[in-house]
Parts: sequence; C-alpha cells; structure tokens
Amino acid sequence: MNVTQFINQLVPANYFLTKSMELTKINSSGTLWYTKKFLVYYYYIFLSDNITVRDDIAVICDIFDKYISSMPEQVQTDATQFFYSNKETADLRSEKFRLFYDFAGSPTFQNDREKIDFYEMAKKYYFAFLMESGGQSGVKSYIKKRLYQPDFYFANIDSIIAEFYDGQPCNLTGMKNDYMAFLRNERQILFYYGFFHSKSSGSNDREFSSLTPVGELALKSNFYEFLVLWEHQKLKMVSQPVTADIQNITGLQADCQNFTINTNPYLTILQWIDCLGKLSDEDYQYIVSRLPHEVSESETINDLLDKLPQIKEKIQSFNRTRDTATEDFQKELKKYILGIRTDLDLDKATNPLNICKLSNSTVEVTDKSLLTQTVKKYALLSEYKNRKHSILFDNCQQEIQRQYKLGLENRKYQIDGKIKIEWDMYNIHIDLPIILSVSLLVAEILTDKKFAINTISNFAGILRLKMPNILSSAGLSSRQSLIKELKSLENAFETKNFEKYLVVSQADYETAQIKYQSDSVEDLRAKIKIESDKPTAVIDGVRKRNGTLIHLIRAYNEYSHKRSGVLNCECCGNTSFITVNDDTYLEYHHLIPFNNYDGPDHFLNICALCPMCHRKLHFIKLSEKRNLYRQISSNNYTHISIVQRLKDLFNAKKLRSYQLEFLMADNAITEDEYNQILQAV
Repeated sequence: MNVTQFINQLVPANYFLTKSMELTKINSSGTLWYTKKFLVYYYYIFLSDNITVRDDIAVICDIFDKYISSMPEQVQTDATQFFYSNKETADLRSEKFRLFYDFAGSPTFQNDREKIDFYEMAKKYYFAFLMESGGQSGVKSYIKKRLYQPDFYFANIDSIIAEFYDGQPCNLTGMKNDYMAFLRNERQILFYYGFFHSKSSGSNDREFSSLTPVGELALKSNFYEFLVLWEHQKLKMVSQPVTADIQNITGLQADCQNFTINTNPYLTILQWIDCLGKLSDEDYQYIVSRLPHEVSESETINDLLDKLPQIKEKIQSFNRTRDTATEDFQKELKKYILGIRTDLDLDKATNPLNICKLSNSTVEVTDKSLLTQTVKKYALLSEYKNRKHSILFDNCQQEIQRQYKLGLENRKYQIDGKIKIEWDMYNIHIDLPIILSVSLLVAEILTDKKFAINTISNFAGILRLKMPNILSSAGLSSRQSLIKELKSLENAFETKNFEKYLVVSQADYETAQIKYQSDSVEDLRAKIKIESDKPTAVIDGVRKRNGTLIHLIRAYNEYSHKRSGVLNCECCGNTSFITVNDDTYLEYHHLIPFNNYDGPDHFLNICALCPMCHRKLHFIKLSEKRNLYRQISSNNYTHISIVQRLKDLFNAKKLRSYQLEFLMADNAITEDEYNQILQAV
C-alpha cells in the first residue's frame, strides 16, 4: 500500500463501523455470556411471546442450563451466578420470580394506542430488569434499585421518577426513554451482525422483526458454538455494511469515490496484531480502522506508523467529532476482540481462542503461534468470501457511496431495497466453509492437535460432541456426511482452491409429473396441508425441496382445475405446451425463493407457471414485476390473493421479516400491503 495514497484518500466518516455496546462495559462477565443472555431474553420478550407463564420460564432455564453445562467445569459456578440473578424477583428459578404482567401492573387505558405504548415500554423495563443492565448513575441508579423491590410496578414509573426529583421539574418521558439506551445500542449491533432482522437498523420499536437463521442457531448454541458463531459473523462483516447510517457529514468537502469498504476488517485487525504483537487505541482509531483492505506486511505497517502525525492532522482537519472521539473507536475494537481475549476474569482462561489481552488501552498478543495459525486460516477464508460475494460487495460499495454523496449534499437518501435485502440475506445465513473452519480451529485447540487427513475421523467425533447444533443446522449430523465434508474442506485448504463452495445455486423452480392418481380431491387437500406443515430438511448444508408436496399440488391441480385437457398458467392464465408424457408442462415456483430466502415449502407459497412467466419473474425489469404479481393474485387456482396468502402464512408463523421485505423489494407487495399483513395478525 502506498502510504501517501492512503493519506490522500482519507475522508470523513470512512472507518470501521463504530457503535457503542453495553457488553464492552461488562468486565464481570465471561466471554460472550452477556451477548448470549441478551439474545435469549430479547427473543422471548420482544420477538416471541412475553414471559407471562411458568412454562415460558422453563424453556429459558433449559437454554441457560444447557449453555452452562457445556462450559469447562471451572467456570460453571460463576456462569450460573451470571445467568441467574441473586435477586429473588429476577431469579428465574425462584418462586418469587415476577412474570411480565405482574411486573407491568394493571393500569386503565383510554384507548388501544395508549395500551400498546404502555406495554411496549413495560417490555423494555422488564428486559432491563432481567438483564440487570443500565442504571449507572442519578435517576437511572434510583430506578434500578426500585426495579427489584416486590412492590415495584411499571405502571408507577412516573411517580417513582418524580419521587427522585422531589418536586423539582423534570422531563418524565425523556427520563423513561434514556434508561433504555443500552438496549437500543446492543439491539442495533445485533441487527448489523445478523442475529435478528428488520426493515431498518433495528431501532424502530414498532417494526416487524424476526430471529434470523444465525439468530436461531445462536439461541440454541452451547458455549463453544456461540464462540464459533461470533467468529463466523465477524469474518463475514465488512467495515461499513450497506445498512449503516452515515451521519453528520453535510457540507464537508470529500470525494465520495474515496469512501471505500474494507471487506475483511476483522482479518485486518488480526494481521496488524500478528505483525506488531500489539495494537494501541490510537493506531486503531487513526490507521487500522480506515484501511481499505488487509495489510500483512510489516514494512507497510511501519511506514504507516511513521506517518501517524500526518494522518492524525488530516483526520482532525475534518472538524468532525465522530472522527476524533476516542470512546467509540475503543468500543468497536473491544467488540472485534470479544471472543479472543484472555483477560476477562470469569473466563478463567478457558476460552479456546486465547489470542490476546487488553492492557493499558493496548491489545497485546498472548499466544503468537495460535494467532499466526488463525490469521493464515482466516486469510484463505477471506479470499474465498471475496470471490463468492464480489458482485454483492461492489454493489454495496456503490450504494453506500451514493448515500455518502447525498449526505454531503444534504439531500434525502433512501436505501435501494434490492441491494439492502441482498446484503441481509448474505449477513443472516451460515456460510458452510467458514463456520466449519472455525469449528475445526476450536477443535484443534481443544485437542492440541493439527487437523490433517489422517485425523479426520477423530475430528468428526470431536465436532459431533462439541458442535451438535452447528452440524445439525448444516445438515451434517451423520458421521458419514460430516467426514465427507471435512475431506472436501481440508482439500480446499491444502490446494487453496474453494471452487466447490463457489457454485451458484440452481434456479428456484420445480417441475412435476402426475402421481397420486387414485387419491380423491379431499385426500389431496389433506395431504397437501400435512406436507406443508412439515419442517424443511437440510442435507449436507443444503435445504431440500419437498418433492412430495409438488407432486400432490400437481395432482390436485390436474383433478380440480384442468380445462380442455390442459392446465393454465397461474400468472398469465394461458395454456402451456403438452409434454411427451401427455401432461401439461408447468414449473412450480416459490413466491418467496426457496434457496436464497428460505421460502417455506408451503402450498400458499407455491404457484404453477408457464416457462415464459417463470423466466419473467426471475429476469424481467423490476418496474414490470408488479403486474406479474397482480396476475398471480387474480389467476391462481386457490383464488387467494398474494396479500391474503402472506397473511395466512404469517398467522401460521411461516414467515420472517426478511421474507416480507424481499417481496416488497421485488414489487410483489407495497409497503401499505406489508403493514396490512402485520396488522392482520
């Protein structure tokens, strides 16, 4: 890298995403314990049903107990004390534990809006109550003490705040909201890192959100799996995701083309530490967090350090607080080294990836050999990632440059819906070679052995013991399928060739020949419903379509809707051609794509299309797709509109937020229809 060029291309706000996190303040928790606890409570309070009955509590206790029991024995006692409060009213195991509605109280409401607002805020306080977070000073500290008293009810929160101010004027609404700052910040990070999904940054309380495939796996992950999953998400993250909100740049002088994305920020940090043996807060803030790509050569690093005074001068000349405020950069660096630190007290050095520690605002290496080994493996995974997703990363950089340009000009920006959802789908799914490689790295450390072909059988056993949920999610539960995949992965590392994992998935369609000719229409309807309710199988890391369901739908269509010896397309309404088997040729299309968007194998998500309409849906201009979806709403055999189908699927808990967002970005539904679907629940 040319250092002069690096300095010349520095522009305001172009650094690794900075966002404050409560977990960076938690010195008393073990590695990632706080994040695990946060995610579990967040899901059961905000994304699932409230904690309102004892059965809900038992489910959460089971998650915590399994996580704790998977830990090394020397930390299990401390972990139990961390996950279960020493305050009776917040201890899930206690008879005095307060369920949500008991905690909230029972005020009277003037209207539904007032009731909704009350319970939304009550959930946030209940979340803080269970997490035992917030309340650092002043009125926040006073509120926190009161939360755990048996006579506390959220319905009385206004009088409690007023009691603290003892007749002095105060902003009640502002005080109530400010107490929850830690929740907003952590929630936003979990959105950026793909654990849950929503249409925006995750900061809108009333927005439909759902747990992602990554989030679902994290929810049930054990101690080692959660560490692997966090590494997986850090490896997939880029410096500025397309969903990032670039603020406070209006009127600044900058060339938007110089705003670049580093596609491997985590690797960049590790390479720097590996070369120098350390990384100071200042070096991170002014150099590392602004590097456009990885840097592994010590000569280049030393050149950059020599120019640090000039780099600082250039950045300070931007006169932008967020470029020079040290605290956010410190928090971001702590987030990246979370999971690889040795200096968190309760861990007792049991974390497998013990690579570094934080001392006097400097990250220092604690295991150089392991760090170098990790960097080499992660570098190959990053090359694979860049090749596989090069088009996506280019599109994201162009989109964020567009946001940057409009921000400089103080013009309104609205994210491109298609690029946003493509990023989301990349971010919220498990990447098989990355997750399996990190799992193997942890297994190697635990056994103090190097992974090699002649030890594949042994490592398969270790992974099945330590990573059961990860293997299950990847469809690698059987020993035979796992050994086969491990051989392929080892070959990829040996040859530095990941071509096997770069294959583009096939088009999302399915044809079917007639079966079930002896079944009645009523039998077919019943069987279609049964098959639609079955969970989707995953084999060798790939979701498998339910071929039986397609055949049943085909048979039902033949018997119920065949006219003049042929079936019509459910889009254009015209007839298709007759095959050599004397059948009408139709292709069975998932409205929410099965491969890329986890579309449910459900009859409400499947329609029969002629080849022309099917290709149009995949390849026609976005502006012309709306009419195709309208035709499907009108011409489908079930006479159920797309919006009603989605309402039914949503009520059946078959839909997630990102699937509805895809349909909105694809012009299948409007934003008003999106909201109608949610309001119908």
